[in-house]
Amino acid sequence: MTPTFKFFFHCCRIATFVFFLRVSNAFANGPATASLTKSPLLDLSRYKHYFAEFAQENPTIETASGVNEWAFFQANIPWFDCPDKQLEKTYYYRWWTFQKHLKLTPDGWIVTEFLPSVPWAGIYNTIPCAAGHHIYEGRWLRDPQYMADYARFWTFPEAAPRSYSFWFADSVLALTSVTGNLSLAQELLPNLVANYKAWERTNQDASGLFKQIDDRDGMEYSLGGSGYRPTINSYIFGDAQAIAALASAMGQTKLAQEFQTKATRIKKLVESNLWNPSSQFFETCMRAASGVKSCGVQEEIGYIPWYFNLPSNGYEAAWKQLVDPSGFAAPFGPTTAERRAAGFMGAQNHDCLWNGPSWPYATTQTLVACANLLDNYSQSVITKKNYFDLLLQYARSQEKNGRPWIAEDLDSDSGKWIVDLPRSVAYNHSGFDDLVISGLVGIRPRLDNRVVVKPLVPAGEWPWFCLDDVPYHGHTLSVMWDADGSHYGKGSGFTLYLDNVKVAHRADLGELNASLQANTALPIKGSHWDKYAENPVLGGKLGTCFDLSVLNDGGLYKMFFSWRPERSIAAAESKDGIHWSEPKIVLGPAETGWEDEVNRPSVLKKDDVYYMWYTGQFQGRTSAIGYATSKDGIHWQRKSTPVLKPDQTWEKVAVMCPSVLWDESEHQFRMWYSGGDQYEPDAIGYAVSADGVHWTKRPAPIFKADANSWWEKFKVTACQVLVSQGWHYMFYVGFRDIDHAQIGIARSKDGISNWERLKMNPILSPTIDSWDADACYKPFALYDERTRRWNLWYNGRRGGLEQIGLATKQTRILGF
Repeated sequence: MTPTFKFFFHCCRIATFVFFLRVSNAFANGPATASLTKSPLLDLSRYKHYFAEFAQENPTIETASGVNEWAFFQANIPWFDCPDKQLEKTYYYRWWTFQKHLKLTPDGWIVTEFLPSVPWAGIYNTIPCAAGHHIYEGRWLRDPQYMADYARFWTFPEAAPRSYSFWFADSVLALTSVTGNLSLAQELLPNLVANYKAWERTNQDASGLFKQIDDRDGMEYSLGGSGYRPTINSYIFGDAQAIAALASAMGQTKLAQEFQTKATRIKKLVESNLWNPSSQFFETCMRAASGVKSCGVQEEIGYIPWYFNLPSNGYEAAWKQLVDPSGFAAPFGPTTAERRAAGFMGAQNHDCLWNGPSWPYATTQTLVACANLLDNYSQSVITKKNYFDLLLQYARSQEKNGRPWIAEDLDSDSGKWIVDLPRSVAYNHSGFDDLVISGLVGIRPRLDNRVVVKPLVPAGEWPWFCLDDVPYHGHTLSVMWDADGSHYGKGSGFTLYLDNVKVAHRADLGELNASLQANTALPIKGSHWDKYAENPVLGGKLGTCFDLSVLNDGGLYKMFFSWRPERSIAAAESKDGIHWSEPKIVLGPAETGWEDEVNRPSVLKKDDVYYMWYTGQFQGRTSAIGYATSKDGIHWQRKSTPVLKPDQTWEKVAVMCPSVLWDESEHQFRMWYSGGDQYEPDAIGYAVSADGVHWTKRPAPIFKADANSWWEKFKVTACQVLVSQGWHYMFYVGFRDIDHAQIGIARSKDGISNWERLKMNPILSPTIDSWDADACYKPFALYDERTRRWNLWYNGRRGGLEQIGLATKQTRILGF
C-alpha cells in the first residue's frame, strides 16, 4: 500500500461516529477550551438580524448539520458598532463568510479558500496562498483552537505549505501576539525554521534574493511577471523577523541572532535591488548581465514591504501613488497595476488577471501595510484619513445588487465583479475584520504584557464607535469612543476596558495603553528539545534503522537498534551519542516459527549481565516478545519460545516494543509494551515478572490514545519508561493517523495509573522537508550527569526510510 493510498484509506477509517458527532456539534459548542470573561458593553441581540439576512440572501451556501450559527458568533467574535452601517454590515458579513470556511477534519480545524472543491487545491480543499490572511483574521476568534489546529496543519507533509507563497512564521507570530501563549509557537518553531530553510534551497539564488513565479504568488498573470518579486522577498523577511522574535521570547538567543542576521541581509538586498529610484517604487526585478534589472512596472505589490515593516525611513514617496488617479487610486479599490502601465487591464487568455483589476487579497495587504506606515514611520505622505477612506471604499466594494458579496476580483472603476463564478461564492481569499480590529480601532498585538491601542479613525469623522469582547492574552478587551458621552451613556472620551474594568482613558482619539498581569502561559525556559543539526546520526548507507535502546555503560553509550535490511538487531557504540561505530548484528532472525524478523529491543544491565527483550515477527502477520541474555552485550543466548504473546482481546495479533525496568524494592522486572494491530499497535499495556520469562499481565491497557488530542487521537505506542525523582516518566509515540506520529511525555506516580500528560506535548514533531518529515517514532531518553543534559534518540521517517536522530534538552526539568 503506497503512503498516499494509506493516507486516504486512513482518512476513511477514522471518520468514525465520534468524528461525525464532533462535526455536528462543533460550531454550536466550539472546541473545548477555556472561556474568557464576557463583556456587557454592547447588546448583541442588536446585530442578530445581520446573520439572518446573510443566510436569507445566500440560500445556496449550505449550513453544516446541527450548526447553531448564532451560538458560534456569540461565543467567538468581537463585536463592532459604528455610525457607518455599511461598514458595520460588511464587518459581520465577513465573519459570517469566514465561519463557512471553518472545516473540522480528521486532522483538526482548517480554513478553506473555496467552498466548492477545486482541482488545484490540496488535502481537505486547502490552499496556502491566503493562509496568512486566514490566520490574521482568525486570531481574533475567542477560542484559540481553530487557528492553533490550522497553524499546525501547515506543518503536515501533505499540506504542501510552499505550493504557494505564504508568510507562515509571521502569521504564527501574529497569532501568538493575540493569544499571548508561546507554547504553540514553541511547538511549531522547528518547522518554521525548516520551512524557511526550504525556501532558501528552492527559491534563493546567488544574489541572496528570492525568486518566485507570479502564478505561485497566487497572482496568475501580472505585468511585472516572475523574478525577484517584492512579494516573496517581503514574506521571507517577515518570516525571518518572526522566527527571531519568537526565538528571543523563548530564550533561544543563538537562533534569534541567526535569523535577525538573515532578516537584515534581505532588508538590505530589497532596498538596494528592488527599489527603483527613478519611479520611487519597489518593483519586480530580473537577473540581467549587468546585475539586477527592474521590470519597469509599478504594481500594488510594491507596498507589501511595509506589511512587514521592512523599509527603512526614506522610501515613503511610493505611497503617493496610492492616492494618485494615474497610479492606483480608483472608486472601488486600488488597482493591482498602475494605470500608466502598458497592458493595464489588457485582455489575456486567463480569467484571473492581476494587470489592473482590484483584488481584495491585495487590498488587504495594502491596508495592513498602510496601518504600519502610519504607526511605525515618520512621514507626511499618507494620513489617517487616507486609511479610513480606503477601508470604507473596501467595505463598499464588497457588495453585489445591493447586498454584501465577496468574489475574486472586480473592476475598480465600475465595482462590477470580474471573476464571480460558482466556485468563488463567499471567496475566502482576503481579510477584512482584522483591518477593523488592528487597523481602524487600533489594537496592535504584542508579545509582551502590555496592550496598546492606536486608532486610525480620524478626528471628527465619527462621534462614537465601540469594539467589544476582544480576546487578548487571556483577557477580554473593549474599546469605546463617545465624543460627548451621549451615545453609550458611560462618559465622554476614549476608553479601554480590560475584563470589564476601565484601565485607560483620554478625551481624544489618541493612543491608549495598559499593563496586563504576568503571562503565565509562556513555556518554561529551557523546556524545548533541540534536534541535532547534523541528524540523522545513524542510517544513510545502512538503510532503515529504527526502534532502539541505549545504555550508558561506564561512560560509553551502547545502542541496540533494529536494522531492517538485515531483519536483525544490531549494536553500535559512541562516546558522545552522535558519532557511532560500525554496527554489528547481535541477534538475527531464527527458524522458530515466530521470529523470522527481530527488532524493537529493550536492553538493561543488572549484576554484570545484559538482558534483552525484543519483538519477534512472523511473516508480517503477528508479533510476540522474546527474551535473551548476554555476558558481553554481543553474544546472546535466546529463549526459543516467546515470553509474551497476544492473548488479550485488546492485543489483537501483536505485542511488541517492550520497555523493561528492574524494580529493586519489589525484586521484579516491570514491562510496558504495545499491543494491537500489526502495522502499528494501538495502546500500551503492563506486565511484571520475577525472572524475566514468566509474566503476569494487566488485562487492559494502562495508557490509551486521547481522542481529544489532535496529535495522538489515533494511537499511542512504543514507549520508554524511566524513573526519576519519585515519578515514572513515559516517553511515547502519538499518532494523529496511521502514517504521521510525534513524541510526547506523560508521568505517573506508580507507572500504571493516573497518567498526566505534559501540557506542552508533543515535544518532538516532524520537520518540514527533513529526514523526519513524516513521523518521529520510538523515543529513548537518558539524562547525562556529566554533560547535564537529556539525550533523546528517536527514529524519524520520510517516505519509506527510517533513520535514527538525536534531540537534546539543556535542563533536567521535563516541563511538568
